[in-house]
Amino acid sequence: MKLQLRNIGMIEEADVSIDGLTVIAGENDTGKSTVGKALFLSLASHHIHGHPLKYAQMVELLFGSFITYSDGRITLSEDNKKFEAEFSNNNQAPFMLNPEFSKYDVSMIETPIIWNFFRFFNAIEKVKTEASFFDQDYDIPYPYLTWDIYKKLSLPKKEENLKDKKELLLELENIINGKFTKDDFGDFLFVRDEKKIPIINTATGIKQFGILQKLIENNYIHEKSVIILDEPEVHLHPKWQLKMAQLIVALVKNGVKILVNSHSPYMIEALQRYAEQEKIRSDFYLAEHGKIGKIENSNSQTLSKIFEKLSEPFEQFEEMDSQKMENLING
Repeated sequence: MKLQLRNIGMIEEADVSIDGLTVIAGENDTGKSTVGKALFLSLASHHIHGHPLKYAQMVELLFGSFITYSDGRITLSEDNKKFEAEFSNNNQAPFMLNPEFSKYDVSMIETPIIWNFFRFFNAIEKVKTEASFFDQDYDIPYPYLTWDIYKKLSLPKKEENLKDKKELLLELENIINGKFTKDDFGDFLFVRDEKKIPIINTATGIKQFGILQKLIENNYIHEKSVIILDEPEVHLHPKWQLKMAQLIVALVKNGVKILVNSHSPYMIEALQRYAEQEKIRSDFYLAEHGKIGKIENSNSQTLSKIFEKLSEPFEQFEEMDSQKMENLING
C-alpha cells in the first residue's frame, strides 16, 4: 500500500509505503501521529461509506480542529484500489472520491491509559443503550481511537487467522509475567502467579503489552490487520523497548502490517536490527520541516540522518562537559 498526504495539518508532503514494517521517526510535533490517523481514516472509511455526516464527524473526532495549508488530500492506494479524500480551506468537511478499498482490520494504539477508563466507557455504553431504548439519542463526545480500542479489548471476534497466535501469546505472558483477564463483574484484572492485581495498580508499561495481548487473543490482529503504534516506547524501559521491537517484528513476520511512530533511538535501532535478522520488509522515514519521506530512497541514509537528529541531546551534554572543563582550567 502507498499512503500520500498533501497539505494535511502540519504536513506539506508525505509519501509512505505500508507493507510489512513501516517506521516514521522524528521529533515531537513533526506530524508523525497525523500520518497514523490518516491511515486509520483511509482504512476505516468503508464502515461509514455512504454516510457523509458520520464521515465528517469521524474526521473531527480524529483530527480535532482540522487545518490545511491550501487544498489538502489523503490518498491510499493498493493495486487497483484507491481511497481518496479532499479537504478545502473553506470547508473542513471532506469530500470523498472512490472510497473502495480492501477491508483491512485497522487499529491505532495511542496510549495504554485506555485500561484506566474501562468503567467510564462502560458507563457511556450503558447510557447510550438506555437512551436508545427510549428512542433518544445522546451525543457524548469521546476520543474516537480510544473508544475503538476499548471495544476491541472488550468484544472478541470469531475468526482466528494469526498463524503463531499461541506462541505470541505465550511470549507476551512471559514478558510481562502475567496476563489480562476479566473478573465475574466484567472488570479487567492483571493476573500474576494467581494473584489478581487491579488495573489501576498495574504498571503502565505492562498495560502497553497488555493491549497487544488482548487484541491478539480477541482476533483483531491477524494476516489482514494494520496496526498503528504511536510512540509505543513512551512508558517502556529501554530493555522492554527491545522486547516490544522484537514482538512487532514477529507480528510482521505473521503477515501483519505495522506502522510505528517513534522518537526513541533504542526502539528504532532495535526495529532495524530485528527486521534485518528476520529478513522482513522494513521502510524507515524521517519526519521534519513539514515533510515525511526517505533520503535518496534509501533506508541506510534515512537511518543515518534519524540517528544524527536523535543524538543532538548527547551533543549538548558534551558541550556542557567541555564548558565545565574549561571553567575548571580557567579557575
